[in-house]
Parts: sequence; structure tokens; C-alpha cells
Amino acid sequence: MPPVRPSSIVLGLLLAVSAARGQYVNFEVSHVHPIDLTPGGGKLLAVNTPDARLEVFTLDAGGNLVPQRSIPVGLEPVTVVARTDSEAWVVNHLSDTVSIVDLSLGTTIRTLAVGDEPTDVAFASGKAFVAVSHEDAVKVWSLTDFSAPLAVVPLFGCR
Repeated sequence: MPPVRPSSIVLGLLLAVSAARGQYVNFEVSHVHPIDLTPGGGKLLAVNTPDARLEVFTLDAGGNLVPQRSIPVGLEPVTVVARTDSEAWVVNHLSDTVSIVDLSLGTTIRTLAVGDEPTDVAFASGKAFVAVSHEDAVKVWSLTDFSAPLAVVPLFGCR
């Protein structure tokens, strides 16, 4: 029996797959606000996008980072904002969520479904303002009632 020779189509596909493996780049969204200090300055928080985690570091007397813990959050975290010394909000672009993290417990205590492709969060007057990029909107949440957004503010822009 003669040896089996791969067709040119199969050979081309194998070469393409091999080339693609050599050029692999993580498919991650761009960070928006990937690091933050807690208000008291005792902890540095950083999103770990490929591993879907929030990395928490303490700062020693010399200002050096000391790893404290790694906390699971949603997929593709792009922003972290420390609301207090013990609470951080992590915006998860792919999961379409915000993880509210208790830094003392080292766990996510609440997950808000905020809409398609959130990117950032800011706080003022007892409210959280979450930018939701694919919806071209900012959703306003009460910090005392997470049942639904208080308002949806449309933003107009080009896609």
C-alpha cells in the first residue's frame, strides 16, 4: 500500500495552525483603570485580566509591594476602584458585571449585572456611576439598593 500523502488543503491548514500558534497573543480588552490605591494608602489593587482576578498588595514602610491575596472576579477585569479601605469595585468587561469585593474577607460579596461591556466606575453622592460602552450609557446605582439602576444616562458617540 502506498504511503498516504496529505492533500494540499490539509497541508495548508496544518501550516496555518502552526503559524498561528507561534504568533498567539492573548485576546484581552484594553485596561481602563487597572490599578488603584485604597483611600488610606495601605493597599495597592491591580486587575489580573488573563486570570480574572484582583491582586491585592500591601505596602511596607519602604513603599515596597508585598503580595497579600488574589481574589477571583469576573471575566476580563479592566478597572478597579477602591471605594473604601475595605471595599473595591472591579469592572468585568466580558462578564458584563461589576464585582464588589470585600478586601478584608478576600472575596466578592456581590456581583452586579450592569449591561453590555462595562468599562469604568466612579462614586459620588452615595451613588455609583458605571460606564457601559456597548450601550453608550452611564448607569447610576444607589450604594444602598442594588436591585436596579436609578437612572440610565445615554451618551452619544460614534461606533
